[in-house]
Amino acid sequence: MKIIETRHWNAENVRHVCRHEELYMNGTVDEYRSMLNYVRDHLEPTLDDIYHVAEDINRHSEGQTVTNIMYMLSNGVVHRCYDIEE
Repeated sequence: MKIIETRHWNAENVRHVCRHEELYMNGTVDEYRSMLNYVRDHLEPTLDDIYHVAEDINRHSEGQTVTNIMYMLSNGVVHRCYDIEE
C-alpha cells in the first residue's frame, strides 16, 4: 500500500492570509506581485515551495518567524488530498 499526499494552494488564499495577519507590509507592489506569481506557478507546493514563500513573506514583515508563517500557510492556505494505491 502506498499513501500519496498532494498539496494545493492558490494566490488568492495566500493574499488573504497576508491581509488578515497584516503580513508583507514592508514590501513593494512588485515584490508582492512576484511572490503571488510564484504561488501561481507552483500550485502543488512542496515543503520547499512553502518555505520559499514563507521566507519571502517574513523578509517583508515584522514580528513573525519563517516557521510561524509556514504554519499559517500550511494550515490556512494549503489544501491536502490523499490517495491510496493498493
